[in-house]
Amino acid sequence: MDAAVWISALVGVVVVVFVVWLVLIETSIRVDPGTLVLLLKRGKATGRALGPGRHFIQPWRKVMVQVYPSRELALVAGGPVGGDPRVDAQDVPLRVHLGDRTFAQVSYTVRCQLDPSELKAVHNRFGPEGIWSALRDTTRRTLIAEAGDAAVSVEDAFGDGFTALEQRFETALRTALGRIGFDLRMFSLREIDLGETGEVIQSTLRADAELAREHALAEVRRARVENDVALHDLLDPLDAEVMLRYRQVEAWRDVLVRWDGDRPIPSALTVPLHGTPPTLQDHQEHQDDQVAEESTPADEAP
Repeated sequence: MDAAVWISALVGVVVVVFVVWLVLIETSIRVDPGTLVLLLKRGKATGRALGPGRHFIQPWRKVMVQVYPSRELALVAGGPVGGDPRVDAQDVPLRVHLGDRTFAQVSYTVRCQLDPSELKAVHNRFGPEGIWSALRDTTRRTLIAEAGDAAVSVEDAFGDGFTALEQRFETALRTALGRIGFDLRMFSLREIDLGETGEVIQSTLRADAELAREHALAEVRRARVENDVALHDLLDPLDAEVMLRYRQVEAWRDVLVRWDGDRPIPSALTVPLHGTPPTLQDHQEHQDDQVAEESTPADEAP
């Protein structure tokens, strides 16, 4: 076969492949990772939701696309306000009244995803700009209703009750979000602030702990007194400086126990730490010097 025929056939094949590739490119769309695409025809949702990747559409139909997030969405209520890139939306702590009429502020985290099968309904109800408002309002309404149930009390803010309440919130929220097109992935009840009621509870607990502490300190003080009496009986009266030294060490220890670490220790208490306390001999020599000065005649004074 003539070389010109081979070249013509090769060129024809290349042209056909290029045309087919061009048609495929023009009749397909590419969905970026982390997003969903809802196809719209004449502005109306078609119900076809496409995940990440390349998808082919009918070439004779003119369609538009609306992009939605496909990754997990994070809604955080409570905590410091800041631009954390891992948080998609932030809300204030939720103010609720428990079933026993106790006021509380609830901080929580909700992580969820849009359900692709419900994307058409989400688009018709909320649109891409309204999904965060729908997520926030549905979460608030559900948690307020569950917290106000007669079975929920202040005891559910602690221990096993806290775990059970978190599970109760999660179950109710999963159902409520599922009705509006969200799939709940995780719910975390981070904190329940009981306000003044919580302060009363903490004060009561601290009072019991402080009473036990005072009993323990009383035993320590009693032991110290007994130790002082025993030490006094063992030491010679001339060894009173040992007793003073012992007392000084005890005083320093009390100062360190009471010191909060935020403020410097008063210099009046730290000065003795830098020197050696005067002994009984030093005290006697000082008294002898004073007697000698008093007995010296005025005309012999330098």
